[in-house]
Amino acid sequence: MDEGQVPFAVHAMPEPGERRVAEPRDLRFVLRDATDAAHRRLDAGFAAHDLTRRADYVAFLSAMSGPFWQIEGWLDGIEAAFLPTDWPVRRRFRELRADLEGLGLAFDPAAGAESGAERPSEEEAPGLLYVLEGSRLGGQVLLRQVVTSIDPQVRANARFLSHGEGQRLWPSFAAWLGARPAEGHEAAIRGAHRAFALFAAAQSTG
Repeated sequence: MDEGQVPFAVHAMPEPGERRVAEPRDLRFVLRDATDAAHRRLDAGFAAHDLTRRADYVAFLSAMSGPFWQIEGWLDGIEAAFLPTDWPVRRRFRELRADLEGLGLAFDPAAGAESGAERPSEEEAPGLLYVLEGSRLGGQVLLRQVVTSIDPQVRANARFLSHGEGQRLWPSFAAWLGARPAEGHEAAIRGAHRAFALFAAAQSTG
């Protein structure tokens, strides 16, 4: 992967024209600062993937699959008040699974999932979502690799990385995070760290 690319950009890069100065207690920036080390470790682990190559692309999707399956399942069971109103539109596991199947690989729910893990609290949901939604930013970078692959099967199975194109899902999510009450920040941080841990575990066993 070229230097400067972001393999798993869970930390928010500004949208064009977006203000860089935020309110001091904006949860988006609280989470960014609290999870910086975990984010950098995950980036380093994924940086070696060349997603124009089928083997690397399959390895990447496989590492994403277990955590996405588990986290989206957790979020589906959380009270709606703790989720954005458009949460159903944001789900991406179905597209991820379709990409894997299109590349000839069956989904393994044990890959990167916590067997018998205790469900997170509702207050942790914003942190879990932060990691999933922030990965869209890195996905935009990675998609540019995938669409240049010489392998037609790689190019044909980019549903996961292209999900939500043109819908401005990150800016609307960032606005939702900014409106979360300060008393829920610590729980949200726990949720984000839990999500990062799932992805790190899947990465290490991939």
